[in-house]
Amino acid sequence: MINLEQLRKWAVIGCLCLSSCASYQRTDLYFGRDIPGGGVVSEPQWKNFSDSVISNYFPEGYTEWDANGRWKDTDTRQTITEPTKVVTFFGKKTKERSAALDSIAQRYLRRFRQQSVLRTDIKSKVKFINKAR
Repeated sequence: MINLEQLRKWAVIGCLCLSSCASYQRTDLYFGRDIPGGGVVSEPQWKNFSDSVISNYFPEGYTEWDANGRWKDTDTRQTITEPTKVVTFFGKKTKERSAALDSIAQRYLRRFRQQSVLRTDIKSKVKFINKAR
């Protein structure tokens, strides 16, 4: 026979399993670092943007990494290769979250005179794997 304490333990485990395998939206933002007219968004400039803008919208966390982007410039019709920062966010799909992501992109566009920021959204299952006890 299961006692009340065992029942509570199994209820907690069940809740953790449900929440640890939840359905989220994955969003990637691609920030080109070439500045029109010359120059590049430097590592200190990026760090300042990430710390002062992105972290304020998503204090719970995100992942960023370096990439090389290739795209066709709509004005010159030339294929451009440029250093790029990619930032990945996971979270529940909400209007507020979407607006925050768009605000980050708009602030980057204005600050560094960019033509665009690429945004991708995909439904994703996420699970945190914790150390076994």
